[in-house]
Amino acid sequence: MKRLLLLLMLLTPGLSAAELTIAAASSYRPLLNHLAQQFEQRQQHQVRFVFGSSGKLATQIIRGAPFDLIFSANMAYLKALSDNDLLAGEVVTDGYGQLVLWSKSEAQLTAETDLVKLLQQQRVAIAQPKHAPFGQAAKGYLEQQHIYHQIQPNLVYSENVAQAVHMVHSGAADFGFVALSVIPLEQQSETRMYRIALENEALLRQAHAVLKSAKDKNLANEFSRFVQRQEFDEVKRHYGIEPERVKN
Repeated sequence: MKRLLLLLMLLTPGLSAAELTIAAASSYRPLLNHLAQQFEQRQQHQVRFVFGSSGKLATQIIRGAPFDLIFSANMAYLKALSDNDLLAGEVVTDGYGQLVLWSKSEAQLTAETDLVKLLQQQRVAIAQPKHAPFGQAAKGYLEQQHIYHQIQPNLVYSENVAQAVHMVHSGAADFGFVALSVIPLEQQSETRMYRIALENEALLRQAHAVLKSAKDKNLANEFSRFVQRQEFDEVKRHYGIEPERVKN
Protein backbone atom coordinates (compact mmCIF):
# COMPACT_ATOMS: atom_id res chain seq x y z
CA MET A 1 0.00 0.00 0.00
CA LYS A 2 2.81 2.46 0.89
CA ARG A 3 4.49 1.76 -2.43
CA LEU A 4 1.22 2.39 -4.27
CA LEU A 5 0.69 5.73 -2.51
CA LEU A 6 4.27 6.80 -3.31
CA LEU A 7 3.77 5.85 -6.95
CA LEU A 8 0.53 7.83 -7.12
CA MET A 9 2.27 10.89 -5.62
CA LEU A 10 5.03 10.69 -8.20
CA LEU A 11 2.64 10.25 -11.12
CA THR A 12 -0.06 12.69 -10.06
CA PRO A 13 0.74 16.37 -10.74
CA GLY A 14 0.53 18.62 -7.70
CA LEU A 15 0.61 15.82 -5.12
CA SER A 16 4.37 15.43 -4.80
CA ALA A 17 6.18 17.71 -2.36
CA ALA A 18 7.53 20.90 -3.88
CA GLU A 19 11.18 21.85 -3.43
CA LEU A 20 12.84 25.16 -2.67
CA THR A 21 16.40 25.90 -3.77
CA ILE A 22 17.93 28.61 -1.62
CA ALA A 23 21.20 30.50 -1.93
CA ALA A 24 22.52 31.31 1.53
CA ALA A 25 25.58 32.88 3.11
CA SER A 26 27.72 30.35 4.97
CA SER A 27 27.09 32.22 8.24
CA TYR A 28 23.45 31.10 7.99
CA ARG A 29 24.18 27.38 7.67
CA PRO A 30 23.48 26.10 11.24
CA LEU A 31 20.38 28.28 11.66
CA LEU A 32 18.86 27.54 8.27
CA ASN A 33 19.50 23.81 8.53
CA HIS A 34 17.54 23.86 11.80
CA LEU A 35 14.69 25.98 10.41
CA ALA A 36 14.46 23.97 7.19
CA GLN A 37 14.09 20.77 9.18
CA GLN A 38 11.19 22.35 11.08
CA PHE A 39 9.64 23.62 7.85
CA GLU A 40 9.89 20.25 6.13
CA GLN A 41 8.29 18.47 9.07
CA ARG A 42 5.41 20.94 9.34
CA GLN A 43 4.80 21.83 5.69
CA GLN A 44 5.87 18.63 3.90
CA HIS A 45 8.05 20.48 1.40
CA GLN A 46 11.73 19.97 0.65
CA VAL A 47 14.39 22.66 1.09
CA ARG A 48 17.80 22.51 -0.58
CA PHE A 49 20.57 24.98 0.17
CA VAL A 50 23.59 26.18 -1.75
CA PHE A 51 25.91 27.83 0.79
CA GLY A 52 28.75 30.20 -0.06
CA SER A 53 29.88 33.78 0.25
CA SER A 54 27.14 36.37 -0.22
CA GLY A 55 29.01 38.15 -2.99
CA LYS A 56 29.61 35.05 -5.09
CA LEU A 57 26.02 33.88 -4.68
CA ALA A 58 24.70 37.30 -5.72
CA THR A 59 26.94 37.20 -8.79
CA GLN A 60 25.58 33.77 -9.73
CA ILE A 61 22.01 35.08 -9.45
CA ILE A 62 22.80 38.12 -11.59
CA ARG A 63 24.20 35.71 -14.19
CA GLY A 64 20.99 33.69 -14.17
CA ALA A 65 21.30 31.03 -11.45
CA PRO A 66 17.72 29.82 -10.76
CA PHE A 67 17.38 30.20 -6.98
CA ASP A 68 14.09 30.78 -5.14
CA LEU A 69 15.41 32.89 -2.26
CA ILE A 70 18.69 34.38 -1.12
CA PHE A 71 19.91 34.85 2.46
CA SER A 72 22.77 37.35 2.58
CA ALA A 73 25.18 38.23 5.39
CA ASN A 74 24.83 41.92 4.57
CA MET A 75 22.46 44.30 2.79
CA ALA A 76 24.86 45.43 0.07
CA TYR A 77 24.48 42.32 -2.08
CA LEU A 78 20.70 42.39 -1.76
CA LYS A 79 20.78 46.00 -2.94
CA ALA A 80 22.82 44.90 -5.95
CA LEU A 81 20.14 42.31 -6.77
CA SER A 82 17.42 44.92 -6.30
CA ASP A 83 19.26 47.32 -8.61
CA ASN A 84 19.24 44.55 -11.21
CA ASP A 85 15.46 44.09 -10.71
CA LEU A 86 15.88 40.50 -9.49
CA LEU A 87 13.92 40.64 -6.23
CA ALA A 88 10.26 39.64 -6.09
CA GLY A 89 9.44 41.53 -2.92
CA GLU A 90 10.74 43.35 0.11
CA VAL A 91 14.06 42.61 1.80
CA VAL A 92 13.48 41.05 5.23
CA THR A 93 16.01 41.56 8.02
CA ASP A 94 16.62 38.39 10.05
CA GLY A 95 19.03 39.86 12.58
CA TYR A 96 22.62 40.89 13.13
CA GLY A 97 25.68 38.70 12.80
CA GLN A 98 28.49 38.71 15.37
CA LEU A 99 32.13 38.90 14.28
CA VAL A 100 34.54 37.15 16.64
CA LEU A 101 38.25 36.40 16.80
CA TRP A 102 38.38 32.69 17.52
CA SER A 103 40.98 30.07 18.37
CA LYS A 104 40.57 26.30 18.67
CA SER A 105 42.79 26.38 21.76
CA GLU A 106 42.40 28.21 25.07
CA ALA A 107 43.70 31.63 24.05
CA GLN A 108 42.42 33.76 26.96
CA LEU A 109 41.34 36.53 24.61
CA THR A 110 40.10 39.74 26.24
CA ALA A 111 39.56 43.38 25.35
CA GLU A 112 43.03 44.06 26.78
CA THR A 113 44.74 41.56 24.48
CA ASP A 114 47.45 43.18 22.37
CA LEU A 115 46.24 42.00 18.97
CA VAL A 116 49.33 43.15 17.10
CA LYS A 117 51.66 41.29 19.43
CA LEU A 118 49.43 38.22 19.39
CA LEU A 119 48.54 38.00 15.70
CA GLN A 120 51.93 38.99 14.25
CA GLN A 121 53.20 35.65 15.51
CA GLN A 122 50.25 33.59 14.20
CA ARG A 123 48.45 32.63 11.00
CA VAL A 124 45.04 34.32 10.89
CA ALA A 125 42.16 33.06 8.75
CA ILE A 126 39.82 35.59 7.19
CA ALA A 127 37.09 35.21 4.56
CA GLN A 128 37.98 36.94 1.30
CA PRO A 129 36.92 40.59 1.75
CA LYS A 130 36.23 40.94 -1.97
CA HIS A 131 33.02 38.93 -1.67
CA ALA A 132 32.50 37.83 1.96
CA PRO A 133 30.80 40.26 4.40
CA PHE A 134 32.52 38.85 7.49
CA GLY A 135 35.86 39.24 5.76
CA GLN A 136 34.95 42.81 4.88
CA ALA A 137 33.95 43.51 8.49
CA ALA A 138 37.17 41.96 9.83
CA LYS A 139 39.36 43.95 7.47
CA GLY A 140 37.47 47.12 8.37
CA TYR A 141 37.95 46.44 12.06
CA LEU A 142 41.70 45.91 11.66
CA GLU A 143 41.98 49.09 9.63
CA GLN A 144 39.96 50.96 12.23
CA GLN A 145 42.40 49.77 14.89
CA HIS A 146 45.31 50.87 12.64
CA ILE A 147 46.82 47.37 12.70
CA TYR A 148 45.77 45.91 9.34
CA HIS A 149 49.08 46.48 7.55
CA GLN A 150 51.03 45.00 10.46
CA ILE A 151 48.93 41.83 10.48
CA GLN A 152 48.30 41.53 6.73
CA PRO A 153 51.38 39.32 6.01
CA ASN A 154 49.96 36.68 8.36
CA LEU A 155 46.44 36.62 6.91
CA VAL A 156 45.32 33.47 5.11
CA TYR A 157 42.21 33.85 2.98
CA SER A 158 39.25 31.51 2.58
CA GLU A 159 36.35 31.60 0.12
CA ASN A 160 33.77 32.09 2.89
CA VAL A 161 33.46 32.30 6.65
CA ALA A 162 32.71 28.59 7.11
CA GLN A 163 35.98 27.73 5.37
CA ALA A 164 37.80 30.14 7.70
CA VAL A 165 36.50 28.11 10.65
CA HIS A 166 37.65 24.92 8.93
CA MET A 167 41.14 26.39 8.48
CA VAL A 168 41.40 26.97 12.22
CA HIS A 169 40.03 23.49 12.94
CA SER A 170 42.52 21.84 10.60
CA GLY A 171 45.54 23.76 11.87
CA ALA A 172 45.99 25.73 8.65
CA ALA A 173 45.45 28.86 10.78
CA ASP A 174 45.92 29.59 14.48
CA PHE A 175 43.16 32.20 14.75
CA GLY A 176 40.23 33.22 12.63
CA PHE A 177 38.01 36.25 12.23
CA VAL A 178 34.74 34.39 11.81
CA ALA A 179 31.00 34.48 12.46
CA LEU A 180 29.87 33.35 15.88
CA SER A 181 27.08 31.46 14.12
CA VAL A 182 29.44 28.95 12.47
CA ILE A 183 31.60 28.11 15.50
CA PRO A 184 30.57 24.72 16.95
CA LEU A 185 28.54 25.36 20.10
CA GLU A 186 30.86 23.29 22.27
CA GLN A 187 33.79 25.51 21.24
CA GLN A 188 32.19 28.87 21.98
CA SER A 189 33.81 29.35 25.38
CA GLU A 190 34.80 32.92 26.25
CA THR A 191 38.41 31.79 26.69
CA ARG A 192 38.60 30.81 23.02
CA MET A 193 37.01 33.81 21.40
CA TYR A 194 36.77 37.57 21.59
CA ARG A 195 33.62 39.31 20.36
CA ILE A 196 34.43 42.21 18.08
CA ALA A 197 32.39 45.36 18.70
CA LEU A 198 31.85 46.98 15.30
CA GLU A 199 31.21 50.69 15.11
CA ASN A 200 28.59 49.98 12.47
CA GLU A 201 26.83 46.70 13.24
CA ALA A 202 24.65 47.21 10.14
CA LEU A 203 27.65 45.91 8.18
CA LEU A 204 26.54 42.43 9.26
CA ARG A 205 22.80 42.91 8.98
CA GLN A 206 21.59 39.46 7.92
CA ALA A 207 18.64 39.55 5.52
CA HIS A 208 16.79 37.60 2.87
CA ALA A 209 14.49 38.09 -0.09
CA VAL A 210 12.38 36.08 -2.50
CA LEU A 211 13.76 36.16 -6.05
CA LYS A 212 11.90 36.73 -9.30
CA SER A 213 13.43 33.47 -10.52
CA ALA A 214 11.49 31.53 -7.85
CA LYS A 215 9.67 28.56 -9.41
CA ASP A 216 6.83 28.79 -6.86
CA LYS A 217 6.62 32.26 -5.36
CA ASN A 218 3.81 31.26 -3.00
CA LEU A 219 5.99 28.55 -1.50
CA ALA A 220 9.01 30.86 -1.39
CA ASN A 221 6.97 33.48 0.47
CA GLU A 222 5.67 30.78 2.80
CA PHE A 223 9.23 29.88 3.79
CA SER A 224 10.08 33.57 4.20
CA ARG A 225 7.15 34.07 6.58
CA PHE A 226 8.05 30.86 8.41
CA VAL A 227 11.59 31.97 9.31
CA GLN A 228 10.24 35.33 10.53
CA ARG A 229 8.10 33.76 13.24
CA GLN A 230 8.76 35.16 16.70
CA GLU A 231 8.94 31.62 18.08
CA PHE A 232 12.34 31.32 16.37
CA ASP A 233 13.94 34.36 18.03
CA GLU A 234 15.65 32.24 20.68
CA VAL A 235 16.74 29.77 18.01
CA LYS A 236 18.41 32.63 16.14
CA ARG A 237 20.23 33.75 19.30
CA HIS A 238 21.25 30.16 19.95
CA TYR A 239 22.91 30.09 16.54
CA GLY A 240 24.65 33.46 16.91
CA ILE A 241 22.27 35.85 15.14
CA GLU A 242 20.60 38.58 17.19
CA PRO A 243 16.98 38.99 16.00
CA GLU A 244 15.98 42.22 14.29
CA ARG A 245 13.08 43.11 16.60
CA VAL A 246 15.46 43.48 19.57
CA LYS A 247 17.23 46.27 17.68
CA ASN A 248 14.11 48.33 16.97
